[in-house]
Amino acid sequence: MNDTQVGGESKPKAEDLAYDNWPDILTRAGMDSAFFSGRKGPCPFCGGRDRYRWKKDYGGVWVCNGCGDGKFQTGFAMLMQLRGYRHFWEAADHVREHFGGFAPDPVVLAARREAAPSREEQHKRNMRRMVEIWEASRPVIDNDPVHRYLQHRVPGLTIAPRMIRLHPALDYWAPPDDPNEKPVLLGKFPAMIAKAFDPGGAFVQLHKTYLTAEGRKADVPMVKKNEKGIGINGFAVPIMEVTGDTLGFAEGIESALAAAMLRQVPVWPCLNGPSMAAFDLPTKLIGKVKRAMIFEDHDELKQVAQGRDAPPRYRRAGSHYAAQLATRLRAHGVRVMLVKAAKAGFDMADYWEQRHKRDLTPA
Repeated sequence: MNDTQVGGESKPKAEDLAYDNWPDILTRAGMDSAFFSGRKGPCPFCGGRDRYRWKKDYGGVWVCNGCGDGKFQTGFAMLMQLRGYRHFWEAADHVREHFGGFAPDPVVLAARREAAPSREEQHKRNMRRMVEIWEASRPVIDNDPVHRYLQHRVPGLTIAPRMIRLHPALDYWAPPDDPNEKPVLLGKFPAMIAKAFDPGGAFVQLHKTYLTAEGRKADVPMVKKNEKGIGINGFAVPIMEVTGDTLGFAEGIESALAAAMLRQVPVWPCLNGPSMAAFDLPTKLIGKVKRAMIFEDHDELKQVAQGRDAPPRYRRAGSHYAAQLATRLRAHGVRVMLVKAAKAGFDMADYWEQRHKRDLTPA
């Protein structure tokens, strides 16, 4: 028996009914419409500040870097959490009831699905865009916006990072207030571009930090963005060559550079917590790297709810992600050291900046 056959009675397929209609379905089910704006914000289930986002791709999906560990989930998963459904068929029947048991116009539905690219086609488009952005960028030179930005964030920086470039005028698209409208172009900005690779050495992601000509963060809703990518969750930017038996990892580019200055070892940024959790020792470094240092962001999370019957959860986001990477590294026989700033709310870049200012202050 499948979802469309119950007791011999044929039902409309819930996936077809819900396709591109999730905001309306979920709003009527009790979800606030603000959660479908496409902008980063607090998760409806675990809170936070900017860990959640809704995307119209593939008929409507959502991602939370907290309770969802950065993995995209369907509207069905949201509906089941929202209403406390324990079985998929309950959510499927909810969708059918929403439509009165009838599917949308089949001609309209077929045209919509025909126009939507497959996941493979979308990933190819995403890769083409990443390559175009990278090829339009140029190496960082003294006093350009990227150089100035890194000197601001990691004062006294003497490392010239690899796989980091300047795009002189990258367009910034903001999600519209109405999820049914098109994104809005806010302008073109200098941007720091970072090229990220998976453990096998394949180019899979591009990170963007929007700047001003003076090397400060641009006045845009989200200064740092990843491209849509090609469906790979674990990646890092090899900003330093590994010449010895030690390699460090951090979440952000600035934190990685600061950690490298502090400990005098190469450190690679994974760009965010979920990517760090999903990364692994690069294939070409297995057997060469004997020791790893993971620099955690010291960002405590408050108590977060997990649903009607689940107990609240407590954890530190940085430690949570670092622990998963540590487990993978230890499986290769690598000795792992976990390092974080003593002060809550600090990452290694914050610690380095504070220490640098202290060292320059006359006694």
